[in-house]
Amino acid sequence: MARRGGASRVTIRDVARVAGVGVATVSRVLNGDPAVAAATRERIYAVMAQLGYQPLRTARALSRRRTDAVLVVLPLLTRFFYVEILRGIEEALLETNIAFLLRSLERPADGSQAIASVRRDLVDGVLLISLAVTPAWLARLERERLPAAVADADQDVPLPRIVVDHAAGARLAVRHLAQLGHRRIALIDRPDDPFAEKRISRRLLGYRQALQELGLELRTEYEHVTPFSVEGGTMGLYSLMQLPVPPTAVFVGSDTQAWGVLRAARQLGLEVPRDLAVVGYHDIEIAELLGLTTVRVPMRVIGRRAAQLLLECLSGRLARGEEVVEWVTPELIIRYSCGARRREPGTGGVGE
Repeated sequence: MARRGGASRVTIRDVARVAGVGVATVSRVLNGDPAVAAATRERIYAVMAQLGYQPLRTARALSRRRTDAVLVVLPLLTRFFYVEILRGIEEALLETNIAFLLRSLERPADGSQAIASVRRDLVDGVLLISLAVTPAWLARLERERLPAAVADADQDVPLPRIVVDHAAGARLAVRHLAQLGHRRIALIDRPDDPFAEKRISRRLLGYRQALQELGLELRTEYEHVTPFSVEGGTMGLYSLMQLPVPPTAVFVGSDTQAWGVLRAARQLGLEVPRDLAVVGYHDIEIAELLGLTTVRVPMRVIGRRAAQLLLECLSGRLARGEEVVEWVTPELIIRYSCGARRREPGTGGVGE
């Protein structure tokens, strides 16, 4: 076996010799050539395991003009949402020999620098998560002839993309609260994502659509935007409960803020769900512990499917730049924080 710096390293020639095949056959197995007989392939894999052979990624990449790596670009990794999306990407790539490199953006302006540094000799493709794709980004990807896919962004771009119907998720929440008898339904939403395309919040849009469809009054004083934090939710509920006619139910744009709403309700002496019904958004891990009814966004599915679309581009099943749009609809998860149908005490009627 070859020696380098005094330490032995198993080479492709060693594998070929022990397996009783030619070096070219081992190379074809490493490159996934389906023409190699199954029995031969299994024998070569067994010898690799026996000898502890580790293929040199760089050499393989140069021989095939592939890096076996994709770049994932997403906002600063501080939210459970992005962690789950990454887990979905990892699940999809585990079935391949492809690894992913991660680039997180602290500010929207960082995106231009991240994309400007992308090169075909460094990665085979790019996954863009929850980002507004600019014409300059598209031009760079085209210049480098790099396939790309987009997840959690509904702008009209000529790339395969996964779109989450956040408006539909909001409508699910509001309709459920209305079915329970609530007529005064408020919204506590988080600020616009600075990384996304500038437009009205899809949750706000769905909230208003649902009220209109249900024939419920749209009260602008019931719409509050607060920081994306537990404290933001607490602050939002305090403001709502100071209104002359406070709401009996609140749809919250994130489970993190909904946690603050539940905390504020307890501080104000409100019993959930008797005095106030609460619906969150996302279904992060803490939601189940809180008994929080919420709208589940299948974060891991989004990441896995986005990665699969990119793999289809890399394999040639999708042409580079081909526009494919797949919509993901959130799901309502009913727990304790809404309760049963609301009725006025002593009347048997539906509450206001």
